[in-house]
Amino acid sequence: MRGLKVLVAVLGIAVIAAFLTLVILIATRGERPTAVTPVGDGLRPPLHASWGQVLIDQPTGTRIESIVVSGARIVVHLYTENPGRDERLLVLDSATGAIGGEFRFLPR
Repeated sequence: MRGLKVLVAVLGIAVIAAFLTLVILIATRGERPTAVTPVGDGLRPPLHASWGQVLIDQPTGTRIESIVVSGARIVVHLYTENPGRDERLLVLDSATGAIGGEFRFLPR
C-alpha cells in the first residue's frame, strides 16, 4: 500500500512538472515574433525571387505578340513568319525562369 502511495505522489509531481513545462514553452514562444508566410493559392513566386537573365533561343524574326502572367506561369505568345513555326506559346516558370513547355500552332 505504501508503494502505491509513493507511485501516485511521483506521478502527480510528474504531471504537474509536465504542465508547467508546457506553459513555459508556450509563453516563451509567444514572445518571439515569427516570420509570417502569406497564405494564398501557392502559385505566386516569392517577392525576392531573382533568376537573372534567361536566354530563349528562337528563330530570326520572332516577335512577341503578348505576355500573360497566370499564377506561377508566364505565357509568351510568339509569332514568326517562318513556315511551320508561325505561332507558338512559350510557358515559363516565374519563380525560376525555366521553360516549362512550348505549344506550337501548325498550319493544316
